[in-house]
Amino acid sequence: MLLHFIGILFCIFSTTVHCDLQRVIVKGKLMCGDKPAANIALKLVDIDIGSDDVLDKKNTDKEGNFIVDGKTSEMTNIDPVLKIYHDCVDYLPCQRRWKIKIPKQYINHEGSKNLKIMDLVNK
Repeated sequence: MLLHFIGILFCIFSTTVHCDLQRVIVKGKLMCGDKPAANIALKLVDIDIGSDDVLDKKNTDKEGNFIVDGKTSEMTNIDPVLKIYHDCVDYLPCQRRWKIKIPKQYINHEGSKNLKIMDLVNK
């Protein structure tokens, strides 16, 4: 009887829980002084309580341009961050890391008619 009741509860809650497909697109151009920052590692991640979800990984092209485009299904809003790993003019043995928090207005939800793209080139 208890297993039957648990089975009914599972069926009810599994059909009412909805995961929203969310997508984030960021484009930009990185410079190292007055020169394009080529082959710089980028990671678009969703910050979670446990381990972070990597949504996309790319490197800049030879002109320093990039587009990262990631999506995931979650019940709550994602917390996207763009991580940039570089050695630009610092002469240190390890890479430095920048983190750019992506504002909520650039999170596209399933069924969005117009994609919102965070454009770091024209900022």
